[in-house]
Amino acid sequence: MECYALVPEIWARAARGRALPGHDDLSATKTMVRVCRRAGIPKDVAPRVAMSWFDTADWLQAMITVMARREFRVAMRDRDRVREAAAAIADRLEPAHWVFGLSVVLDDEPLVVLNPRSKSGFRLTMGGIGDNFQLHTLLADRLRDHLTTDSPEPAWVAAAGDGPPEVPPTTPIVRRFRLFDGHGAYVLPEGRPADIASIGGTRILVLHPPLGRFAWSAGRSYEHMTPTLIVDRVLGPEEAAAWMSRVVPARQTDFMAINEPPS
Repeated sequence: MECYALVPEIWARAARGRALPGHDDLSATKTMVRVCRRAGIPKDVAPRVAMSWFDTADWLQAMITVMARREFRVAMRDRDRVREAAAAIADRLEPAHWVFGLSVVLDDEPLVVLNPRSKSGFRLTMGGIGDNFQLHTLLADRLRDHLTTDSPEPAWVAAAGDGPPEVPPTTPIVRRFRLFDGHGAYVLPEGRPADIASIGGTRILVLHPPLGRFAWSAGRSYEHMTPTLIVDRVLGPEEAAAWMSRVVPARQTDFMAINEPPS
């Protein structure tokens, strides 16, 4: 990935105005090596830089496969380096977007969820969750016995877990609440659990009414990654109140709040 990121600048500097070859144009391999050498890349490094233009996508597909496994993610070295390299090329090579997403997946991560309406709270442990759409569904399922909202449909939970990852667009997944972090910021469904801000080292989610119907059909973004979301315990009243006292009131400026019809 790091080599791939160098290629466009090298080519622009030393290819004498020619257009970059396509990623599948292996006939241009020797030309790419010559251009790299002309740009000053050392002889023993030039072939690796040149080939990165043609085979990085294949390596990324392999990375997506192995990084879906918790054991691999936990054992990874240089995970920050993978994350930075993927981020640098994600706008140019689509599989890098998915590798980046996997590089920020949380495992064995504590999570506190607060419900201001019932003044209750819960301590959970999450892992292997690809995005906040998936987190919404899994939370609604795990807390179904503690919330007054409708429970998610079994097909939705399966799609967010280990079943077929998509539900029919005619019967989409509908969220049961909106999520805010402990600093009062809206938690975007399109974001990832790693984006959720923490307080004192613990990520906090605060539940608010859904305000209308917000739906999607993809249960999870990584089909072969198995998620975990375990309710470790229900917080006692005093502990829940202590957490509530630390959070900032929600800044309800999200689209659903703004467009909620008057009651």
